[in-house]
Amino acid sequence: MSIKTILLHLNNDPQLESRIETALNLAALHGAHIKALYTIAQVTVPTSFMGYVPPEFIEQSKVTEEAQAAEAKAKLEKLSSTAGQEVEVVVEEGYAPDLINEHAVAVDLVIVGQGDPDADNNMQSQYIADELVVSSPRPVLVIPYAGEYAKFGKHVLVAWNNSREASRALHESLPFLTNADKVTLLSVNADEDESYETDHVLAHLKRHGIEATFKAGVWPDIKVGDALLDALVDYSADMLVMGAYGHSRLREMILGGATENTLAHMTAPVLFAH
Repeated sequence: MSIKTILLHLNNDPQLESRIETALNLAALHGAHIKALYTIAQVTVPTSFMGYVPPEFIEQSKVTEEAQAAEAKAKLEKLSSTAGQEVEVVVEEGYAPDLINEHAVAVDLVIVGQGDPDADNNMQSQYIADELVVSSPRPVLVIPYAGEYAKFGKHVLVAWNNSREASRALHESLPFLTNADKVTLLSVNADEDESYETDHVLAHLKRHGIEATFKAGVWPDIKVGDALLDALVDYSADMLVMGAYGHSRLREMILGGATENTLAHMTAPVLFAH
């Protein structure tokens, strides 16, 4: 497996340049093409207008969004030119997760940012990752809003529980695992012996040229998501791979506890697959 097309979500948050650097480095490593998508949110009418929407409000909102899209495009083109990387930029208006998923059917990896709940302009991005991790047709790499992650993946921690979602995430992460110096499969609070299944998984990875190790831990007093985040620190890992659990309903998402907790408190890039 390899990464040949990356879909990068553009917006106007302060972490955009950091995510661009992440995408550029991955593209250089894998010889991949970058397709960048800026999603323009549809105009949200303040309740104070009491049903009447002044035309100048709609026009000004449109002008502002178009200016922000042009600014994001310029940042990407400047950084990609310096890196010698060709990029494709698309600007579309609509519901961001739907637009991203439409383009994701023809890519290998989707890159989005974790929404910053304290940011002034968080309405566009705060919940995008939450929905995409269980609706995207392709794996989603979520970059934390705090920190710099131009380079990562030296030690990859894989959340493992012998489930369909864990297997999907493991296999979608093979391009990262192949380039890692160290790979650790971690089982959290297993309620039965998983050594038989795990031996087969480790042997399967070895056939891919990946020497992985398996660890099982018990964290009786904290949530699984917190245990995974703690393990990143305990094992000095700089990337997490995990299956996303949850199901969607119209414009709403109910996430599994570990998925939701990890998205809210992530401290390293996380590759999700559902």
